[in-house]
Amino acid sequence: MGAAGARLPPEEDARRYREGYPGQREQEDPEKRDNVLFYRNEQKSRGGMGGGEFIDKMHSDWFGDYDRLEMDHGYIQWLFPIREPGMNFECEPLTAYEIDIMLPDPEVKQRLQKSYKMLLDFFGMRLADPETGALERKEKGWQPCYQNLNESMHNYLRITRILKCLGELGFAHYQAPLCDMFMREVFETKMLRNCAQSLALYWIPVVKDDAARERLKAEVERYLPGAYDVSKGKGKGKMMMGPGMEDD
Repeated sequence: MGAAGARLPPEEDARRYREGYPGQREQEDPEKRDNVLFYRNEQKSRGGMGGGEFIDKMHSDWFGDYDRLEMDHGYIQWLFPIREPGMNFECEPLTAYEIDIMLPDPEVKQRLQKSYKMLLDFFGMRLADPETGALERKEKGWQPCYQNLNESMHNYLRITRILKCLGELGFAHYQAPLCDMFMREVFETKMLRNCAQSLALYWIPVVKDDAARERLKAEVERYLPGAYDVSKGKGKGKMMMGPGMEDD
């Protein structure tokens, strides 16, 4: 989203994110602390089913509760805050000042990793290597999770948000491995083929590591020649891609 709320083309939106939202820090309130307090387990979330919860309670009670994770649209903005507004209007966007506080806090880092593991499990995946961010399918029950991911495309918006949040709060090295996992499942196994458009146009472009991002884009072009002409309206690869959804 642009500064005035207008939707930007996906590549421009991703570039603005990667560049740290130029000029936005000066417009943010340095006193806001909602995301800090939530991630320190000192404040409940607001909005969504049940009206709000502490993050530690979410992690302990919601892990594996796939109906709740699918149907509740108010928690994702709290678990993965980014510097853009979302669909839960009771949640404040992350600010640069909050990032300054949260980045060096080891408890915040630990909780963000738990949030990530919970959503990965919901998607049918697991964090195989916490150091590198490498992923694999979870051992049991991944098939219905994959089916849901193919059919419930609002989760694609969630994945864009997750990727952006990881890049803001100290886990930028997790971004490319998440995209690598989807590359395998979209183009090699074809188990998540409906994610192709979102992977190519919304997820890979927000990877902050320049070399990793260009590698991933080159791999997409191997399977979908001209895929990155789609955002320019030339669309050579568009008809070959599965359905997708824009980020909110």
